[in-house]
Amino acid sequence: MQRIIRKVSVAAALLLGMTVCLASRASAQTTKYSVFGGYSYGTSEVSLPELGFFNFTVPTALHGYGAAFTVNLNNHIGLEASFTGHNGTPTIQYQAATTNDGYRDVDNQGVYTYTFGPRLFQNVGDFSLFTHFLVGGTHVSQTLKETCYPGTSDTCGTPNPSILFTQGGSGFAVKTGGGVDWNHGRWGIRILEVDYIHSQMLGSFGGQIPGGNMSFSTSTNNFELNTGITFNFGSSL
Repeated sequence: MQRIIRKVSVAAALLLGMTVCLASRASAQTTKYSVFGGYSYGTSEVSLPELGFFNFTVPTALHGYGAAFTVNLNNHIGLEASFTGHNGTPTIQYQAATTNDGYRDVDNQGVYTYTFGPRLFQNVGDFSLFTHFLVGGTHVSQTLKETCYPGTSDTCGTPNPSILFTQGGSGFAVKTGGGVDWNHGRWGIRILEVDYIHSQMLGSFGGQIPGGNMSFSTSTNNFELNTGITFNFGSSL
């Protein structure tokens, strides 16, 4: 999935470059401000490389929401503030009960990213193609719960479900990508936005692990797909 999204990102960037160079027909007028709000689909790479016993990487996909506010400086350059949040409870391991007890591990995740930076765009008729490079912060929280399903041996203890670990961290994030909007007067539709996000985080980890609570540092590489409604307002540039 990440390989497909990466190819889409490259294609969007190339399309934007060709559009900027070759577009010549009349374009929609740019307003001073624009706002975006809508649905966001994001990957979540859970990486715990320093924890020994719990040494695993679990890539999952989460549904969420996104919003952005842009101040346009002219017909091609703006300053954008962006926020996305993703939440979910994906099942990362499952084993049915037989003679031995079965179990299901569910990871309750929350991933939040807030960034700011330059946005470059080109209006082509009713469409606007854009790319951006944003920096800021990210926060991740996780709680891994295991539910035991008794087999014939029935050794499930209490509590059930039990919390295997909790984790939380914050850090620096870089977000880059682009997309295309369709405009109809003051409002429009963000057809698709594809972004790559790299983050470096520090956090804490605790639960049923040898040695008790501990701190960690890790980096993640994720992707986002956004779509929704745009609203353009303010004076025309």
